[in-house]
Amino acid sequence: MHTKLGSINRLVAAILALVWTCASFGGLVAAYVYGTWAAAVAAIFALWYAALWIRVVVHARLLAWSEVAMPWRATHVRDRRNAD
Repeated sequence: MHTKLGSINRLVAAILALVWTCASFGGLVAAYVYGTWAAAVAAIFALWYAALWIRVVVHARLLAWSEVAMPWRATHVRDRRNAD
């Protein structure tokens, strides 16, 4: 069961998504300038984490672990459960 988030919690999630997005772009720039693979990997991870926070804002609820690990499958599983 998922608890709906209030407007303050959604605002905090949106701010976190913005911060992680900026961090990922900063990491990509640093990876390009300095040519380090570690910075590129960290930037991609930060972008993935930002996308998860964007999903929290859009759905107005915290995500389950299955949605974090495989977001493309969690949507279909939830739709099939609601169809029954």
